[in-house]
Parts: sequence; structure tokens; C-alpha cells
Amino acid sequence: MINQLGPLLFRGKTSRLATLILLSTMATQEASAKLTLPYNLVVTQQNVTGRVTANQESVAGVTLTVKEKPTVSVSTDNQGNFSIQASIGQTLVVSAIGYNSQEIIISSLVNNIDLTASNQALEEVVVVGFGTQKKANLTGSVASLDLSTVQNRVQPNLASAIQGTTPGVTVISRPGQAAAINVRGRGNLGASSPLYVIDGAISDGTVFSNLDPNNIKSVSFLKDAASSAIYGSRAAYGVILVTTKKGTEGKMAINYSGYLGYRTPTYLPKVVNSTQYAELMNEAMFNRNPKLGMNQAYTPEEVEKFANGSDPDRYPNTDWFDIALDKTVPTTNHNLNFSGGSSKINYFTALGYNQDQAFTPGSESKKYNFQTNLSSDVTNWLTIKGNISYIRNQGDVKNGQPGLANFLIAPPTMVAKHSNGEWGSISGGQLATQSFLNANPLRAYSKNNWSNSTTENTIYNLGFDLKPIDGLVLSAQGIMNRYEYKGKSYTALQDEVKNFNTGAPIPGTGVYTNQMSMDWRSRQRMQYLATAEYSKTIGDHDFKILAGTSYEDMRYQALGGSRKNFPTDGLIDMNGGSTAGPDISNNGGFEDNKLLSYFGRINYSFANKYLFEANMRADASSSFHKDNRWGYFPSFSAGWRLDQEDFLQDVSWIQNLKVRGFMG
Repeated sequence: MINQLGPLLFRGKTSRLATLILLSTMATQEASAKLTLPYNLVVTQQNVTGRVTANQESVAGVTLTVKEKPTVSVSTDNQGNFSIQASIGQTLVVSAIGYNSQEIIISSLVNNIDLTASNQALEEVVVVGFGTQKKANLTGSVASLDLSTVQNRVQPNLASAIQGTTPGVTVISRPGQAAAINVRGRGNLGASSPLYVIDGAISDGTVFSNLDPNNIKSVSFLKDAASSAIYGSRAAYGVILVTTKKGTEGKMAINYSGYLGYRTPTYLPKVVNSTQYAELMNEAMFNRNPKLGMNQAYTPEEVEKFANGSDPDRYPNTDWFDIALDKTVPTTNHNLNFSGGSSKINYFTALGYNQDQAFTPGSESKKYNFQTNLSSDVTNWLTIKGNISYIRNQGDVKNGQPGLANFLIAPPTMVAKHSNGEWGSISGGQLATQSFLNANPLRAYSKNNWSNSTTENTIYNLGFDLKPIDGLVLSAQGIMNRYEYKGKSYTALQDEVKNFNTGAPIPGTGVYTNQMSMDWRSRQRMQYLATAEYSKTIGDHDFKILAGTSYEDMRYQALGGSRKNFPTDGLIDMNGGSTAGPDISNNGGFEDNKLLSYFGRINYSFANKYLFEANMRADASSSFHKDNRWGYFPSFSAGWRLDQEDFLQDVSWIQNLKVRGFMG
């Protein structure tokens, strides 16, 4: 367990991590037992340089990481050169796709490293739909996630952490929205999100994003029709397969990882100041109607007032991003897991906690994770397995929250707050428009609004593997996936903005009716899955046949209600609102959908050179009329491993050459 304390020194690599707080010193002072870390905390850092080659050729994109400080990592440039902050005596971990990983002890400030080619990647087994395959024998497009990269990143969710790690997988992050993953382009109808499958359970992007990377064994991306057709109608935009960690035979292992730190924005929009804004407005007006002259929006005297700041109550220079966003916000994450087992039963159990504050003050989120996986080899032909995954997200907002678009709607020429303490009402010497007044981000924080929400996602999974004869595996799973959301929010009264010139309230700038709302949503998916897989090798011929069926029953319910006109903003109970008919509203919803599927796959390989795969799936959905419920999704793919041919055996610069094609 002590050897696992090293990652406490804030593993994770992100430009958002501006300040790191070392906890180990406090731990050694407070603990009754003396803890010895596996390396010294105080070292002299220097620039260690060098060049990475393979067969005397430069290798670009090689990752070098200081083993004692996982947050320190660089990549080689196009000439294979690198420079990294490290110390003599520390260890460099050198890794690159297609080459054997190395650990180099730094003995001098200049280190030249020679890589050797590796065939390990070709022998790697990757997860595909309802099974596994050797990477070298794939005929579809399947990518695997390097989990070590994800675990060393400080990100609020898993979807954000995988950005830039996997070719062909795009992570779309928009301010104020959850990150979305795109695998096979965008569509015109409905959502373009991939299908998420976690330990065989059909899930969604929200659950995937909130998984703890420390609990994941593998993530596979099925990117084309050849690899994803076995999931049928829901795989049009690719499939993401997640396998969580299992226990292994041996003594109990206890692992802890965590960090405390601060996040800073990696990028904020570069906006013009008020002087530039005024000049550009003049230019735009002139281009629209040159006959009226250049200074149609602002006079030279007004432009000068913006520049010299002589009248900030009428001609300000307001940077909304600077005054209304926090520069740094705290973040913390902790994971504790236990794993082990015997010849009869294996276990893996993990607990996780994450807390983040938003850059808009008053908004905070907390996440709790629980994962447990059990498997038991009852006999040599029967294995029983089960797991429970629980994720709880809590959100808490203690005041009004401006939309991030408001930071761009409100111009730099508008006053945020006047010298008399009133909220800004003047923009460029004139009374601001109502849209500008209501977009004031700083004013939004003054509202007595509040909201809180709780989201729970739970997956119960129980199954068995039966091996009646050599090569045949019969599997069955029963899965229940539950989602529940509870939300409560309050919109408080707000006084109107007063005209700075006259002191009179400006109509349309206040909130005249307070309101409390509650929202409840629940979704439950029952999934039953059965498969049979048979593998056989006859000489140079390898066969693998899969057949299966699944049935899903998904039920969704929703209920919401609200009341208006509370006597005071201090109430937190819905019953405190008005009981008049127009002040009360409620709504609800219900859905029940079923899906029946049959699927199969045939894999054939000859001499480990010539590969063929055929997939077929038939889906029947209750969403369609009974005469048109079935849809069929076939795919065919083939591959030729040219590097295995005799005529290429003497070509040393070819490590892996495969030609493949598919139809689906």
C-alpha cells in the first residue's frame, strides 16, 4: 500500500493544473506510523536532453515520462529530439507505438536512446462486440484506449480525459456543456452519439463520462460497419466498449491514488476593449453608409474617453471574462480499491470521490463512485460472475448563474457596476438596451436563485459462463440499469436596474414573479443476453462462430411541478408557494419500449495470413408497427497480412502490413 502513495503527488497532466498542493508532508507529520515514500520529494531539476532513434533513424512522437514524477512528460519532435525537466538518478519511461517500452536511468544531462521494434501490439487482445480478438487478426477498424494516458490527466470527466488520445475519436467540448464523443461523423437526424456498452450493459454517454478511470480495464472503439454491425441499428455512429477491472488470484492488494489542486482556464476568448469596439462600430457604420461619414456610432471625443478612462460611469472598459470569472478553482479526486482472490473466487472493489467548482462562482459538483466485481469458478466448466456499479452526481448552485454567451452579448462599452453602487445601465454614454442590461454577468451573481440536483446511475449485472466441451462457451447475463434524477430550483425576485442618469427603474429588467420547480425522472432498462461461441483450429485453419440473442425492456417515467408567488425568498418548501390555480403547474410522462435481437458472427483465418469475418444482426423494435418492426444489419470484411508472406520476410523496415476491406 505504501508504494501506491507516489501517485498522490498529483498525477495528471493538464494545462489547467496551475498549482499543486503536496499532502504527503502533512501525512507524515500527523500519522502515528512513519511512512517512507519510494523517492525523495526534494530534487534538483535540470534540463535533460537527448535524441531517440530506431535503426539509426529519428523517431518522432515518442513519449518520455519521469517515473518518479508522472506529471512530467514530453514527446520527441520530428528529429527525435527531446528536452525534459529531470534529475540525474531519476528514471525515464520511454514508450512509443510499435516499439518496446524502456526505462532509462538518467546518468548524464545528455541521453541518446535507441528503440527496438515490438510485435507485442500485434499479439494484443482487444475487446470487440461480444468477445475478443487478436489485434493482428482484426479486419474491422477497432481502436484501444491507452488507459495510462487517461489516468495521468486531471479532468472533470472521462470523456474530456480521452481527448486527443485515440485516432478517429473526436471529443467535442463546449463551454457549460458536457463533453460529447463522436466516432463516425455527424448526422442530420437525431443524435450522432455512439452506442455505449459497459460490461455488456447498454448505457449512455453520461454514465461513461462519470466512470472512474482507475476502475477500467479496457476501452475499445468500434469505428466502422465491419466492427460495429453486430450491435445493429444503434451502432450507426460507432460503439464504445468498456470492460471494468476484475480481481486476480493472490493476496489482497490495496491501491490509493488522489490529487488536490487548482484548475485555471486553458483558453478564454480574446475580445476587443471598449476603444477598439467603438472604432470597429464606426468602421462598420461607415461601410454600411459612407455618405454619413466615419463617426456615426461614436465621436472622437467619446473614443478618447474610452481610451483614457476619465468617465468610467459612462465610458468604461469592461472585460467581462476578467471581472466575472474565477481565475483558479479547487479540484480534488480520490480512489481507493481492493483486489485479490483465490482459486475459487476473485474480487475487485473500488470507492471514488471527486469534487469540482465551476469558474462561475457559486456552482459546485460532487461525484461518488462505487464498483465491485466478483467472479467464482464453481467448477472447471462453470463460472459465475456479477458486478455492481453505482455513480452519484450532486450539483449545487447558490446564486444566479450567467450563461457563458452573456459574456459576449454584453459589450465592453457597458458599465458592470456604477460608482454609486447601482448595477450598470449605461453603455457608451447612452442608456443600454434591455438585452444588454439583462446580460450583465456580474449582476446575475446577485440573484437569490438556487438549485440542487442529484443523479444516480446503477448497473446490476449477473451472469455465468458454461463450458460443456472443449472450445464451446455458453454465456448468459441478466442486467438491470437504473437511472434516477431529482432536481429542485428556485427563481427569486430581483429589483429593476436603475437609470444612472435619472435614478428611475428601467422596465423589463427585473424579475417580478418568484417560482420554485421540482423535477423527477426515472429510467429502467432490463436486459437479458445469451450467447454461444465455438472455436476450432484444424491445421492452418482457425474458425470462430458466435450466435446470440438479447431482449431489452426500457421504461421511462417523469414528473414535474412548480409553484409561483412565494411570500419570501427564504422558503425552500414547495408548499410555501401560492395555491391559486394559475400559480400551480405539473407535468409527467411515460414510455415503454422493447427490443428483440438475434445476432451472429463468423471468423475464419488461414495460415494467419488470410482473414475473413461476417456479421449479421436482426433487430425488432416496439417503436414501429408490428408489420415493419424488423431491421437487418449485415457486414462482411476481409484482410490479407502481407507481412506474413515469404516474399516480405527479408524486408526489415516492414513490421506490420495488412490490406483490408469491408462491406456493410
